[in-house]
Amino acid sequence: MTTYTNAQFRSILFGLGYLSPELAVFDQDFPLTSDNSPLTGNKTIQAIKNFQADYGLTADGIVGAKTMAQAEKVISILQYELNVVVQADIPKDHPFYGPKTVAAVKKFAAQYFSEESQFINGVASLEIRKTLDKVAKQLI
Repeated sequence: MTTYTNAQFRSILFGLGYLSPELAVFDQDFPLTSDNSPLTGNKTIQAIKNFQADYGLTADGIVGAKTMAQAEKVISILQYELNVVVQADIPKDHPFYGPKTVAAVKKFAAQYFSEESQFINGVASLEIRKTLDKVAKQLI
């Protein structure tokens, strides 16, 4: 199992749309962040609880082993589907929301959503993930 740093887990929360961009220490790398501060604050804890609830975990707002394992699974599936649909070439053993994932999400969103859409920002929102899953299943 991957053990994420706070910055890596925060990038997952931003990347999956659980944390809003307004909470990012904003720079051109969004949704990636190097903010390794503790995963505290009401909005961050609520984002963790929402992630946990969506995946059937105890929604306690604490990023423990089960939450990290679920995040790894979600990112691995996302990356696999991006590899299938947009040939993202993301390594299978790299379950992080990194630059290749952001670029692949942007590429997918540009192909399947309007150019003027808020979806072309590198965030794999629930709507993006549902569409990606549907397209990937048609191709597999």
